[in-house]
Amino acid sequence: MGLKSFLTPSKETVLQAIFRSSFLNLLSRVFGYLKQVTIAVLIGFNINTDAFFLAMGLLGLFLTFVDVFDSLGVPNLVRARQKSFKEFRNLAAVLLTFTTALAVTITLLALLLSPIVVNIAFGYNEGEKQLLKEYFMLLTPYLFFSFFFHHFGAIYRSLRHFTVYFFGEFLFAFFSFLFTFLGLLFTKNPKVLPIAVSLSQFLATFYILFVSKPYWEIKFYLDKTVKSMLKQFIQLLGVYAVFHIYTLVDRTFASYLPHKSISALTYGWMVAMIPRGLFKFEHIVITSLSEVNAKWEKIKFYTLRISLFTLPFVVFIFVFAPYIVKLLFGYGTFSVLDIKLTTTATKFYVLSLPFVFLWAIFYRIFQIKEKIYWVVPIIGLTSILNGLLNYFFIFKFNLALEGICIATLIAYLVLTFLSFTLLKFLINKEGNYG
Repeated sequence: MGLKSFLTPSKETVLQAIFRSSFLNLLSRVFGYLKQVTIAVLIGFNINTDAFFLAMGLLGLFLTFVDVFDSLGVPNLVRARQKSFKEFRNLAAVLLTFTTALAVTITLLALLLSPIVVNIAFGYNEGEKQLLKEYFMLLTPYLFFSFFFHHFGAIYRSLRHFTVYFFGEFLFAFFSFLFTFLGLLFTKNPKVLPIAVSLSQFLATFYILFVSKPYWEIKFYLDKTVKSMLKQFIQLLGVYAVFHIYTLVDRTFASYLPHKSISALTYGWMVAMIPRGLFKFEHIVITSLSEVNAKWEKIKFYTLRISLFTLPFVVFIFVFAPYIVKLLFGYGTFSVLDIKLTTTATKFYVLSLPFVFLWAIFYRIFQIKEKIYWVVPIIGLTSILNGLLNYFFIFKFNLALEGICIATLIAYLVLTFLSFTLLKFLINKEGNYG
């Protein structure tokens, strides 16, 4: 796997793709972890880390557009390539037109709305909101370049040139760690955090743009494929927004709690979801479900087994959370209070783990059944429920961090229950029960 394979992309076999992507993905995760350790050790939790993680949560609402457009790109480009390379080039050019328009529009929208969106931190005073706005503004280049990174990444994945995309992700993770480490080591200025993220995304995007010169072409036309993609884009916005919405709701209510709370929630979720990062069952299960058009017996089969598979992880992380958190982050300026808060968040967040696994499968089943529009009202309902529960747990029952995590647990539980029940109804109605 020499430098040439990163600069002059070539078609890869499945075995090559698995080896290279797994290796690069592992390295990316290692550097992502080292970055979080760097933050914990060099500056610990404070109002600045809270503001940074809350700004990332706010930016997530705008990054939803990146996530959706990325997911639509690969399957449609693959279908176009199977027809002819000319059709593939045409669709890639149209997608670049939409990518450019979205990147400019959404980034400008984020900048224009920044004075308004920071007010979502209801518990912050004016000085803290101004700090949040600064972090948010420093992250907008990351938003802008993300559109182009994922656009060209989708092109290469659809051509089976997987190494290009995963090497780009590795570059982002590596430089994000490097700039964070060097910046905090020599300046101790927390504003290094958003600058490192934006600068790293620029460098990763510069790399993928450099190797993508043959696809620097813009076209615009509306045919059946493009119209279908636009329709799917609108329908999938709600699906991909769910994680960002839940995260933002949690961090918004945490702004009412003492400083360090938002940072603790961020690290707690990261530790609790380690199994989710290791096992992407939905990418495997979706093939089996698609082959039988998501029969009900098959859905029950996977629902039961995934639930049973995740339970040992839930028990283990809940019981050993204090030791895991201390082992991962308990160094340098990461204080006893930081460990205590992160442990609390980890223990209560991990209770949501089975439902997070199941939701990743359920919404894909809605896609298989071409009923994705049903997901939007379910997400809307559970998002409101999450907000109401946060309010009652924090202000009526004084549950603090535990209350935020329990609200998320109940929201995910209701989300998966409603999805499971609705899928049963829809499948029963179409007679695909067996």
